[in-house]
Amino acid sequence: MLGKLAWEAFSLSYGLFNYTLLVAFATLRDGVLFKRPSREEAKQLSIAQQRYWDLSNSPFPGFKHAFQTLRNGTKLHYVVRDTPSGKGKNVAIFIHGFPDSFGLWKSILGNPALADYILIAVDLPGYGGSDSLPGYSPNEVLETMTGFILAMREKHVQQGARLVMVTHDWGAIVGTRLAAEAKELADRWIITSAVIPAQVKSNVTTRLASSQQMLRTYLSNPLNTRLLKAAYATSQPIVSQLRRSFYIFVFLTPRPLTRWFMRMGDFWATRNVHKVAFGVKLSQPMTPAQSAEAMAITGGPGAEQFSTQTGPEDGGQTYSASVRARANDFGMFEKTRLYREKLGLGVWEKSIETVVALSEIQSSSSSSTGAGIFEDGPQGALKAPATIVQGKYDTAFEHRLGLDGIGDYLTRGSQAIVLDRTAHWIPHAGFGARVLGDIVAWAMEGEKVAFRERFGGEGEVQFVVDK
Repeated sequence: MLGKLAWEAFSLSYGLFNYTLLVAFATLRDGVLFKRPSREEAKQLSIAQQRYWDLSNSPFPGFKHAFQTLRNGTKLHYVVRDTPSGKGKNVAIFIHGFPDSFGLWKSILGNPALADYILIAVDLPGYGGSDSLPGYSPNEVLETMTGFILAMREKHVQQGARLVMVTHDWGAIVGTRLAAEAKELADRWIITSAVIPAQVKSNVTTRLASSQQMLRTYLSNPLNTRLLKAAYATSQPIVSQLRRSFYIFVFLTPRPLTRWFMRMGDFWATRNVHKVAFGVKLSQPMTPAQSAEAMAITGGPGAEQFSTQTGPEDGGQTYSASVRARANDFGMFEKTRLYREKLGLGVWEKSIETVVALSEIQSSSSSSTGAGIFEDGPQGALKAPATIVQGKYDTAFEHRLGLDGIGDYLTRGSQAIVLDRTAHWIPHAGFGARVLGDIVAWAMEGEKVAFRERFGGEGEVQFVVDK
């Protein structure tokens, strides 16, 4: 109890400290505290929103907008390329993270190596054109995403076809949970720019216990300074991760503060995230067109798109009322709720409908998902084949926590690699997007060659695990 109170006090204090610091940066360094969009910026944003969110248009060549309404009434927006020649083909479903939408995958979806496959990119609940949820705990989010995947399996995955899940950031956290607790859903999970929450928790717990033991021993022998140094070295990765996670603690401040922060200075915080994602220096402005595209992908449809609808073959559907309700702040506070409501480590109590649906997949599947039904493993270990892809220069994660011991959390046929010249937004462009596209193609082709044989020759691909 005392430990929980101490953590909550630290979380609030650290969050408020960083909150104040960031507001000071926006005010004193960038001078944008009361900034409003210019006429040109508003024009460019309207153009970009029309391109990505008009339901009657194709957002990318060959793709169309669609909706899936789940049994609880939640309506998720997605884009899909499914031509007659794609019947019976393998299927890939892409799930983005914070603060993105389906638009994150633009580069990968246009990869020529994937031209013959059925590709689906969905907006997470509360993001893009998908409905908001009453809450964002594991029960709500994991049930929703499982329901969507099951619906896509029924629509597009025919007997003998493969389903590959491709995920990033919070979408990848969802992916690790489903690969651990609903392994029947897909043949392979590609997890990019994320960690396995249970594994990181285990590493943190082990390091804290070891550091505390060293400190207790040091107090009984204060002349042994090596113990003090060893305790610091053991806990240093935890300190490093706390520094890297400063923004999360800002998102955990009281709701009114978080709401104001996300809107502050014409969405200053979000625009800085866009700069990092697009490789623009924080001290440099993005062009109006570049900034508008990033904000359109993040913010979802605008007022002009709410009157559009999908084609007659898709039922002439429109965006729901909950999507409209988010438009005034681009849904930015709603997006932070993934951080606020314990999605990463909270308990998922599957509905009876989900349990039955998963068992039906397992009984009808002729292929192995990698792990045996009764295979032992740490709590939270992935039970389906997975490929973990991290960027060497990803500032969101401390690799010593995210990669140490990761092999224990992966099943047969899994890999973990680190890409050089790559940071957090691997799917965007450049080397990371090229390698990720090749990994998706390898999985969609049926993994005909060993992963190491296919990617071992890449000098800038570091293998951490290959099982």
